[in-house]
Amino acid sequence: MNEDEILEIRSQIHQFIRLFGILNPTKTPCGYQLSLSQVLAMQTLEEKMPLTIHNLAEQLYLERSTVSRLVDSLVKEGLVERQINERNRREILVSLTNQGRRAVQQVRNQSIAFFRSTLGNLSEEERKSVLEGLYKFTSALAETRRNILEQ
Repeated sequence: MNEDEILEIRSQIHQFIRLFGILNPTKTPCGYQLSLSQVLAMQTLEEKMPLTIHNLAEQLYLERSTVSRLVDSLVKEGLVERQINERNRREILVSLTNQGRRAVQQVRNQSIAFFRSTLGNLSEEERKSVLEGLYKFTSALAETRRNILEQ
């Protein structure tokens, strides 16, 4: 792969990040009034809760201190709660509140509408191609991350 090709891929990723709204610290790409990090944390908790801060940080590929602040903001909003782990009282477990579960569902609904609108601009063949490319790219990215972590 030549340098021009690499720079073009990087440029397209940067454009995607801007257009998708990933840089907006207070709103999801579909318009919900939470940061993307908050939503991803809540979705992870929905799938695997309860989790420790350490486990949640691993799932999100973020530092523990960053996730701790993220959880603090979600606790303040009433979307998650911390509880002492009864099996290991030194551990704090994080889980969604009922309000948090409702918020995740609302984000899911808004997200489906957003993606339906966006993907509606593509043919069925183009949608399949985008999905195939995303699978391949995220797989390659995961492999690179594993290699970096092993060093």
